[in-house]
Order: sequence, then C-alpha cells, then structure tokens
Amino acid sequence: MEKVNSFAKKRVLLAGAVVAAVALIGTKVLADDATDIESFYGGNAYAQYDNTSGAYPIITAVGSMPTNIGGHSYTGWSVFAQDLTGSLDLFISSSTLTTLTANTSAALHVGDAVNVAGQWSPYHQIPEMAFITAPASNNYFNTVSTGNTLPTPPVFTVSQITSVGSALSNHQDKAGFYLEIQNVQITGSNGFTALPGWTNGIAQETFTVTDNTGSMTMFDWTTSYSGATLLSNTPIGVANTYNAFGFLSYNTGGPLEFTPLQLVAVPEPSSVLLVGAGLAGLMALRRRRS
Repeated sequence: MEKVNSFAKKRVLLAGAVVAAVALIGTKVLADDATDIESFYGGNAYAQYDNTSGAYPIITAVGSMPTNIGGHSYTGWSVFAQDLTGSLDLFISSSTLTTLTANTSAALHVGDAVNVAGQWSPYHQIPEMAFITAPASNNYFNTVSTGNTLPTPPVFTVSQITSVGSALSNHQDKAGFYLEIQNVQITGSNGFTALPGWTNGIAQETFTVTDNTGSMTMFDWTTSYSGATLLSNTPIGVANTYNAFGFLSYNTGGPLEFTPLQLVAVPEPSSVLLVGAGLAGLMALRRRRS
C-alpha cells in the first residue's frame, strides 16, 4: 500500500512539473524580444514585446505624433522601440493609446521604456506592431520608466544598406531601427531645392540620398510620419551635407527606401578650419594675457 501511495505522489509531482513547464513555455512564447517576434510570429499574431531579459525596449525616436502640420492632420503615434536584440515600430492611434492607458493626455517620448502587447503587423517590411482596444484582445501599452539613456543609433553606409536587396525583413540588424547614414547629400530631378513637406498640397516625394559609397532612394514619407513633414524647407542639393537619421522600408516592386526623421548639417571643411583658427587665436590671446 505504501508503494502505491508513493507512486501516486510521484505521478502528481510529475504532472505538476509538466504543467509548470508548459506555463513557462507559454509565457516565453507570449513575452519576447524584437528578434524573436520578427523570426517566429505570423501576421496579426498576438505578441507581448517586453524583452524577457528584463531590459525593456526604449523609445529611440518618435516618427509621428498627433498634430497638424501644413494642413495635414496626424492622428496617431509611431515610435521606434529598441531592445538588446532589435527594434520595432509601434504604431498606435491617439484614441487607442488613450483607451489602453486610461489617460486622455497620454503621450510617448524618446527615452521611455515600454512594455506592450499588440498585433504583429509588418508593413512594407517595417517590423511593426499595431494595437486595438477590444477587451478580448488583451492589448496594453505601459510606460515602465522615462528619461532612460538611449542606445547609440547604428551607423550604416548606403552600400551596406543596399546590399540587403529587397529582403529587408531578413536583416534584423537594420529593419525597424532608427539608424544613421553619415555625410550624405540629397538630390532629385523634381526641381526642389528644399524638402517640400506638406506645402501646396504636396503629399510625399522621392529623392536620392548619396554618400561616398553609393546612392539609394530617399522617401519623404509625409503621409504617415509627422517627423518627415517637420523637415520641410530643409535645403537639399550637392552644396548641403547631412548626417541623416531615419528608417528603412521596402514596398513590393519598388526600390529599398530610406525615410529621414532628422537631418544634422555637417559643417564644410572651411567652416571647421575657421572655427579651429578662432579657438587657436583665443588660446594664444589667453596665454599672452596670462
């Protein structure tokens, strides 16, 4: 009788261990980092993006926010959130963010660490997550902390980017990242001498971005990203050089595209020399006075 009871207890313990293991596996499946979500989730699958290592994704850039610029109204948020493995574009309307956070003034900021659950919805090979408010969806959007140190944007040359061809989604070190291309010039055959933004009813334009390794298409995506529209009136042409920060996309049948969200002017060599000469002069004057 004692042996039977012992055997029964062992079976109960084994069953409990199996249940616990299944529960842990289920948790892992539903709570993942960027690379796992991009690699293993099907379209519209429910996903929890919190990086199970405990290092929550940090918002590195705000691509779009609710605002009105040049007569065009933006009604939602697009933010790039990066963890230790990759980066995703979180696309959420203002009304949905309000519902999920129960906060009518909810806003997203660079440096916010977030813990979210939504639908895995890649768009033009941009690894995106979308969100809905139906209670049964179990979607949520939580800001865990603010003012976090930002990871340094990865830097790529144009040739390194174009080498991916049309398979951007297979390159998780580039897809979905807020990245940088240094020392670029922006040109186009449409006659523009500055980025038009949404002026005069212009919705979006295609340009060429060039560095010392090659050229690629630049898409001024003002229809969906207020950050692109904010660049309107930025001078372009071979006389202007920038460090360009933005993201990549690929629309089937078209070229691989770069959309800028920030352009930082690179001083001309002559300007750098003048600044250096000025500093040298100040130092010499200081030495003479001492």
